[in-house]
Amino acid sequence: MEFTEAVKKRRSIRKYDEREVPSAYIEKILEAARLAPSGTNRQPWRFKVVTGEDRKKLVPACPQSFIPKAPVIIVCCLDLRSYLKKTIVSRLDELVERGVIRKEEVGALYRQPAPESFEDVELNPTAYVDIGIAVEHMVLAATDLGLGSCWIRFMDPDKVHQALQLPANIVVAALLPLGFPAEDPTPRPRFSLQDILL
Repeated sequence: MEFTEAVKKRRSIRKYDEREVPSAYIEKILEAARLAPSGTNRQPWRFKVVTGEDRKKLVPACPQSFIPKAPVIIVCCLDLRSYLKKTIVSRLDELVERGVIRKEEVGALYRQPAPESFEDVELNPTAYVDIGIAVEHMVLAATDLGLGSCWIRFMDPDKVHQALQLPANIVVAALLPLGFPAEDPTPRPRFSLQDILL
């Protein structure tokens, strides 16, 4: 499928048939996320793939009943360690080594002191931009493979975290249910190109 076709075909799917999603498909979707860009190449995303009986663990955290019925749920997270001083320095050194930025520019990129411990990290909006880019890569990869998905923020991230016993340095940002669609919704209304130009 061509990129433009995938963009036009993508829908938020809330009904899935019972077919199992091949593990090779899940790997391709995660690979699309892995290749996503992020601010100063921080790559803060981490993913937990939930299948089988483990999906039931998410029921208390998800008001929308279709979510645990999806064959696969990818829990999309941020790793607070990505925002520590030592991690930031390491990522910036990599960019300098690759010739992406000059050594003199490093100070301008990070004027704020970075924390030494993940317990002191306060996520700013750019963290959610980074995870958003990675999730959208996965959504389009799923569409290309003939799968449906639905990006979910309406859930209780703390309950998801607790149900899956995720590490303390992990923050749940979104859920991505996946499966073969059992519905074919019409395109949702969109503004015209003229409406979105300033």
